Amino acid sequence: MPKKEKRISSREKLIDTIKNWSRKPAAWLGLAAVLVIGFLMISAVVRSRNAAQNEFQTVRLERGDLIAIVGATGIVKANQTAELNWETTGRVEAVNAKVGEHVASSQILAELADNTLPKSVILAQADLVEAQRELDNLMNSNTESAQAYSNLLEAEKDFNDADKDRDRWNYNNVNQDRIDEARATFLIREEELKDAQSAYDLLADLPVDDPQKQKAKEELDNVRLARDKALRNLNYLLGKAYDRQVAEDFADYDLALSKLMDAQREWERLKDGPNADDIRAAEARVAAAEATVSLGRIEAPFSGTITQVHPKVGDLVSTGTPAFRIDDTDQLFVDVEISEVDINKVDIGQNAELSFDAVPNRTYSAKVTSVASVGTETEGAVNFLVSLTISDPDENVRPGMTAAVNIIVSEIKDVLVVPNRAIRLQEGKRVVYLLKDGKPTIIGVKVGASSDVDSEVTSGEIEVGDLIILNPPFEFSTNGGPPAFVRQ
Repeated sequence: MPKKEKRISSREKLIDTIKNWSRKPAAWLGLAAVLVIGFLMISAVVRSRNAAQNEFQTVRLERGDLIAIVGATGIVKANQTAELNWETTGRVEAVNAKVGEHVASSQILAELADNTLPKSVILAQADLVEAQRELDNLMNSNTESAQAYSNLLEAEKDFNDADKDRDRWNYNNVNQDRIDEARATFLIREEELKDAQSAYDLLADLPVDDPQKQKAKEELDNVRLARDKALRNLNYLLGKAYDRQVAEDFADYDLALSKLMDAQREWERLKDGPNADDIRAAEARVAAAEATVSLGRIEAPFSGTITQVHPKVGDLVSTGTPAFRIDDTDQLFVDVEISEVDINKVDIGQNAELSFDAVPNRTYSAKVTSVASVGTETEGAVNFLVSLTISDPDENVRPGMTAAVNIIVSEIKDVLVVPNRAIRLQEGKRVVYLLKDGKPTIIGVKVGASSDVDSEVTSGEIEVGDLIILNPPFEFSTNGGPPAFVRQ
């Protein structure tokens, strides 16, 4: 009968092995040494990894949105601002506005007592009444046009009479234009003769044979001959001698013609109603008187809010004394200066965010409304003035406050974003450091748009989830980070 095999359990095998090792001390010690060494190696690896984690600051690479900004500071200003001063002397009789009050354009804010105003201002009140009356008469009365028409009729009658008196001397019935031309020539020669005679008379005391006197006498004779010739020609055309009576009738004709032309011009000016030039002149006289009268009061130049009030009833003021400040705060602006390095990134219509030290935990929206095309140099730096309109102002935002302005010049969505502090410049190229197996690994990257915190990675062997080292070891890095909008 075959003998059954004895089955030995794993527990029994372990007991037998331990008994055998206990009979061999050297083997037991070797096993213990192996276990200790293995434990120490594992602990070293764990400690190394923990040390690397503690030594380097890391962040996991993610995708996100990137907003590129251009920052500056500026002063809030109102849509319109005016500081109003007194323009004459006097005693304040009434103050009609207070700080914080909204006033309308032309509203009277303060007045001076009439009896304390300069004489010229008081008299201007009477001038204003008279100037206004003249303007009203000009606009509503037909007297001037009627008088102009009457003058025209009278001038026409006088001219016709003078024309008849002149024509009766034209015995030969010569064309009147030829007679007028001949008469004009005669009158010119007559005046030349008078001048030559006066020049000769100045030399009367000189001897007859004096060369200068002889030359003057020769000139006088020549001019007289020319005058006589012109007179003969005129007499020939008239068929009668041109004597004193004839000359008077011709002169009367000339005068009547001039008056007729003046009357015609005046009638043309007034026949269709008041002349525009006359109206402007009358309105100017009214405006001048009003301007002088208004010196005794302060008026709001535009609708706005009173922000400063200086006068009190009874104050004595003089020219230049401050009175009020008014600001149109319905719309507020901020002017900032942008460096020439960044100005080409800024365009009209871009959005911006504003913050104020005086208004904590609150940001406001704004929009770029103007960008200067010419820069201004200050201490070697060229800056450009950019104006922004505040979109959502409230009572906390006041003219004169300093605003921190961030103009959003670029906004991109869902891109690979890496912190600027993790990017280094090595041999002219951008690099980042990844933490792999507890060790920093250098990776070349290309960056696109940047904000003041992050940059867009456009290429490089990195992916979402990688651990980016924010503080790589000194020997692995050089200083430098990408400015906004660096592209490679």
